[in-house]
Amino acid sequence: MESLKDFSIKDLAEQLAILNEIEKKKKFEAIPELFELYATPLDDDAVDYMIDNTLRALLSQNEKETVNGLLSNSSRVKKICIQTAGQHRFKSAAPTLIDLTSNEENSEILFEILSSLAAIKGPEFLEVFQRYLHHPETLISALAVEMIGAYGDLTSLDALCKIIEEAEADEHYGKCDLATGKTIEVLAALKNDKAISFLVSKIHHKNPTVRRVIQQTVIEIGSGAVPFIAPLFDQEDVDRKILAANALGLIEDKKGGDILVAALDKGSANHPNIKFAIYEALGRIPFMKGLVCLIDGLSEEDDLILMAVVSSLNEQVNPGVIKQLKEIVTVGNTQSKRVVQAIVSSKALAIFEALYEDENIAARLIANISRSNDPETVSAFREKLELMDEDRAKSDIEKISTPSTKETGKKVLAVDDSKAMLLFYRSVASDLGINVTTAVNGKEALDILDLGEMFDLILTDMNMPIMDGIEFTRKARTNPAFATIPIIMVTTETESSQVQLANKVGVSDFMKKPFTPDMLQTKIKEHLHTKIS
Repeated sequence: MESLKDFSIKDLAEQLAILNEIEKKKKFEAIPELFELYATPLDDDAVDYMIDNTLRALLSQNEKETVNGLLSNSSRVKKICIQTAGQHRFKSAAPTLIDLTSNEENSEILFEILSSLAAIKGPEFLEVFQRYLHHPETLISALAVEMIGAYGDLTSLDALCKIIEEAEADEHYGKCDLATGKTIEVLAALKNDKAISFLVSKIHHKNPTVRRVIQQTVIEIGSGAVPFIAPLFDQEDVDRKILAANALGLIEDKKGGDILVAALDKGSANHPNIKFAIYEALGRIPFMKGLVCLIDGLSEEDDLILMAVVSSLNEQVNPGVIKQLKEIVTVGNTQSKRVVQAIVSSKALAIFEALYEDENIAARLIANISRSNDPETVSAFREKLELMDEDRAKSDIEKISTPSTKETGKKVLAVDDSKAMLLFYRSVASDLGINVTTAVNGKEALDILDLGEMFDLILTDMNMPIMDGIEFTRKARTNPAFATIPIIMVTTETESSQVQLANKVGVSDFMKKPFTPDMLQTKIKEHLHTKIS
């Protein structure tokens, strides 16, 4: 085309005028020469940008020339035509695009081709996407997975499951790539029994991030996942049972509650960590069998398990519950003392208010509260008493108004999605004169750290929603300000691979559940020995 002759040596104003005229008058005959200019950039960003815009404008209105450009020897020309074909859904480009996938070795170009096919859409493209499910380039495999989901293709179910399994390999379990996350999403969207069953079977995936995403996905599936969770309690894997109990509690389905009760009745939950998880889960599912099970749990001697029982009962207070509690507390034996301590440590205000009617029991509760070194706990009970219009309540407020705390100036950040665990940390650490700040997941903990408050020690759970403990530690350690803070990971995990992974991201030490208050205090002193006697 005459106007494009010697284009590269013309001045900028003339170049702009020529390109504007070509675009305005839709001079499609200029496309071949524009391809040549586009294939070899002029090393002038402004001019190259204008050529790009002009070419895209013409190609968007000329399907034939776009398809012709797909066969160009220039990767730049090929790419702009691939993008245009997809953006404008040129169906005539589909056969050529499919052919191009067979021999394309450039991953960037291959991704563009598949993206265009995804935009154009068509049942005949399914086989193409199936071929790339296991492509080593994660963007390509993730796109293929997404399209399998869009097609609702159940024939690819085994291939999708294989992606999740491959993420557990030694060379992969330390990170979660886009394709794996997308695969979990697609398996859930398929709403197929086999897919849901598979996801549930991987609820304790070796990769902590994948595990968290699967756990959240199973919870989102809801009641449809419950029948597939039940068989996990017949297995020997403690970790799976714990995560299964957590999921059932968050799904809040009565059938899930029946499964939890059955696990206790059959002796499938003898491990203390499983018991803790089940009792805490039952607090989220109000039904008679669960309530009876929680009342039976008041005989538990483990401090932490008993706190989970009391915390759950506090959510479902009724006359029957209070009657049982009165009978236990009135006995005055060792178990009575444990239950009273659990009521205070759990800040079970609803239970406290109901039991307060009995003066003898109230006196024991007040005596226990007055010995608490946790200002937050004391404040919670004082506020409850202030709402009671009784002279006895006013007198008791005075008894607990000034807790005898022994301040050390040390501060601990406790991170856990379990309310009972956070209360347990507060109770134990406050007895050492340590101030405790809590967060319910790694993301919330990072937000607290980002506010600039410094801590002398961090206690974090491993498995949490939103952000797990390993990801939290990894991100915290990238900030020089938090590089040397001791981080103790508290976990139920039995697999050594998880300990190795936690060590890699910068965890300082571990505490394996279950443990006693004394064991936790010893561990805290070990890391803060210079300030705590």
